[in-house]
Amino acid sequence: MHNPHEAIISIKPKYADAIMTGGKTVELRRRIPPIEIGSRLWIYATRPKAAIIGSVILSEIVSMTPDELWRHCGEKAAIDRTAYDAYFDGTEVALGLFLSDIRTIAPIDIEILRKSFDGFHPPQVMVKLNHERRFSLSNLVGAM
Repeated sequence: MHNPHEAIISIKPKYADAIMTGGKTVELRRRIPPIEIGSRLWIYATRPKAAIIGSVILSEIVSMTPDELWRHCGEKAAIDRTAYDAYFDGTEVALGLFLSDIRTIAPIDIEILRKSFDGFHPPQVMVKLNHERRFSLSNLVGAM
């Protein structure tokens, strides 16, 4: 069954590229807004790319201590332990977003996004898409 929930998630280019090539199947986060399993996440690669480069389906979210999460899925996160520890420094909760159904698209750069979505600003973390924005983004990408 199709899940109508969609969001744009901002990811640094090296990690966004690792997702699109299948080398990264878990996105690490300190926090995320409420999002439903089965939602489509549009991958926005931050500057210097500044473009949506593909999408994934959110298949699972796990919440653990940083050490537990590293043991559970560190090898799927495309990050070394030093960078991982620095990212989660000072937090007791680490989130792992398990990603599936990776689909690359021709990049949609920020200028096109701004023309298509009045007032578009890349999200700091993640932003859910309302019906109008989902429809507009689907038109930019084509049928998925």
